[in-house]
Amino acid sequence: MRHPNSRTLHAYWDARRRGGSAPARADIAPQDLGALLSNLFLLRRMDQDHHVFRLAGTGLCRLHQREFRDQNFLSLWSGHDRTLISALLEGALSAPAPASALADAVTLDGRACAVELSVLPLRGPEGQIDRVLGLYQPLDAARLGGRPVVRHRVSLINPARLPDPSVSVFAGRSRTLRPQLAANDG
Repeated sequence: MRHPNSRTLHAYWDARRRGGSAPARADIAPQDLGALLSNLFLLRRMDQDHHVFRLAGTGLCRLHQREFRDQNFLSLWSGHDRTLISALLEGALSAPAPASALADAVTLDGRACAVELSVLPLRGPEGQIDRVLGLYQPLDAARLGGRPVVRHRVSLINPARLPDPSVSVFAGRSRTLRPQLAANDG
């Protein structure tokens, strides 16, 4: 975690879990996180492919120039980046442990801004760890020139734990490992 807001949220989450694996959603008080609210979001896991926004801060909505309530968080990502972010969320929920990523938020005209994404697992009202408290922290939003973000590219993942051993992540690059075929025509 690079940004001070990410560290603040992690310290708050850690204090709220009181030695347990994850705090309950009810233990998170928005008024405690006033300075972070505009970039916070809350997701509920419906299944592996659907992590639905329950709340989305005004800063997050403003950067994308749209509302997110009841939309799938994974719709912000495509292709391999979507697979990586899905693995990040699933790992954070199954571990349970905080996880983070760096990504480029990109406008239609190609302007980009680095974004730090922090995800922290929460217990829902039934006691299951099926929610994520997240922070979408732009590192230099002025670079976007007021244009809406239309896509994201993952540049770094710091997983809680990857649920799929075929997914490998490392600084500056992400890829899926596939068996290599070799010809022996020699």
